[in-house]
Amino acid sequence: MKRLISRLWGWLKALPTRAKVLIAVVLAALLGVLIWLVFFWFAFQTYFIDDKVDEAGPVFDSGAVAEAPAVEPAGPDPTAGDPAVPAATPTAAEPTAAEPTAAEPTAATPDAPAPVPETDTTTPAPAAGPMPGDELSEELIAEMDEAMEELGMPEEMPVEETMPEMPQVRVEASGEFISRSHPTQGRVDVLGDGTGQRFLRFEDFRTDNGPDLNVYLSAAPPDAPVGQFTDVYVDLGDLKGNVGSQNYEIPRDLDLDVYSTVVIWCVRFSVVFGAAELVPG
Repeated sequence: MKRLISRLWGWLKALPTRAKVLIAVVLAALLGVLIWLVFFWFAFQTYFIDDKVDEAGPVFDSGAVAEAPAVEPAGPDPTAGDPAVPAATPTAAEPTAAEPTAAEPTAATPDAPAPVPETDTTTPAPAAGPMPGDELSEELIAEMDEAMEELGMPEEMPVEETMPEMPQVRVEASGEFISRSHPTQGRVDVLGDGTGQRFLRFEDFRTDNGPDLNVYLSAAPPDAPVGQFTDVYVDLGDLKGNVGSQNYEIPRDLDLDVYSTVVIWCVRFSVVFGAAELVPG
């Protein structure tokens, strides 16, 4: 090995300066291409870094907001009903020496002045009345009463309206992710408010990170061959994170009976990381 290195070094020293410069430029170019392939094309560093995201529920144009998943109620007190842990019993407050009780009157001090009875010094609030300029003259009141009589208006017009119905967010379809080329897990819901606007919502989602990941809605089933996922599909955009909750708006005119599979797709290498079938619910 040493002999080979010595021969190469001698050969390089014997080359003219122009050839040495050309070799240095070629080696630098090859090194630059290698670095670009490793860090930008194949993006190996992304496989070791999680892009975590934690989006709240989507807000619809109608003003409806998807609520967060219900939290499991806390379990019962582990000490409840345990005979080994005695229950705390309330005790009557014991009078202290500094606080005389009603049964033991204090001895009067001859030098102490007689107590002065307390009087209520609070000022009563002023009675409600019209603001300046709101006063009505008797003539104006009479004219208003006369106008109401002419119009046949009663003194009271009771009304009882119900609250207007607000759009409610509901789950229209849902599915569970399965792993394909990479471990993938979590739930996906289709959230709608009845106006035609819908969102995909990922919950408890996790997959491997990778370069150029997108979210597709495909007509192929989740167990289809890889090449079929891009035959008929819609791209919902870049995957926001490989870990955590996230939302993606669905085009209004998209038929989810056809585009019924959610796909985590690597655009650069045509690899499916995971998929989920949407089942109407």
